[in-house]
Amino acid sequence: TQRRLDYKKSHRFEIDLSQLNSILSVSDTEVRCEPNVSMGQLTSILLPRGVMLLVVPEYDDLTVGGLIAGYGVEGSSHKYGLFADTVTQMELLLANGDRVVATRDNEYKDLFFAVQWSQGTIAILVSATIQLQPCKPYVR
Repeated sequence: TQRRLDYKKSHRFEIDLSQLNSILSVSDTEVRCEPNVSMGQLTSILLPRGVMLLVVPEYDDLTVGGLIAGYGVEGSSHKYGLFADTVTQMELLLANGDRVVATRDNEYKDLFFAVQWSQGTIAILVSATIQLQPCKPYVR
């Protein structure tokens, strides 16, 4: 017998997130940005301010949303964990249209942890707040 594959022909839709590429705020301890912000964008804004991400991906084209919804392991992960482990807050758009802010310890903590590694299947990431650390211009 052969399996029916009709389910693969179901209706689906795509959401264009290409315009969600802004850095919304930067402080000495965190940056809030949209999911399509690349590591190159972040680095060019953060380094002149003397701060950097805790987990620094090696490719400039990787995006915040991709690193959260994907794996996001990098050279400093042995010390700080995965890229998603440095995220403190996520603003999410749910399938029912609700926009919620999820953190590790609020009422949406289940979503906060479910979005990580979900490949974008749980909710739409609208923005993320990521921890920063001071950095010097040169490493000795």
